[in-house]
Amino acid sequence: MEIKKRLTMLQNTYAASIAETVNTYEKLRALETIVEKRKEKQAHTAPYLNQQLGIQSVEDVFYTISEIYGCANWSVEKTGKGYVAIATSCKLCALSKKMGGANPCNGWCLDPMIAMLSEVCKTDNKHITVESTLLNDDCCKVSIIVEQER
Repeated sequence: MEIKKRLTMLQNTYAASIAETVNTYEKLRALETIVEKRKEKQAHTAPYLNQQLGIQSVEDVFYTISEIYGCANWSVEKTGKGYVAIATSCKLCALSKKMGGANPCNGWCLDPMIAMLSEVCKTDNKHITVESTLLNDDCCKVSIIVEQER
């Protein structure tokens, strides 16, 4: 099997595994607790993850994660105050909807990226806003306000 097909198969298997896990946690009424615990850990592991993946910019976070996991089709646009990232499709979200509808967005996608963005931008995560997700809307949209140097 050629490497590109093998990678796609691994990405699809990974997304399906996460979707199944999220829906199982939801059925066990443990999803919210697990997401909160994961969020705490992600804040501590973000610097290491950024270093390992060579992430140095806002764009790197979205494009590198998209390339590795092959999940969401992120596009990033620079604005006057920072950045806006938009995804119009996501394998993980689509699979989770098909498997029961539990929300995989926070614990497995957005929270890790927000932690990575906070580290890259050297900003508090209050400057990073999830405006919509594909679970409930037609796109996933994240706004990042980059503080001006004083």
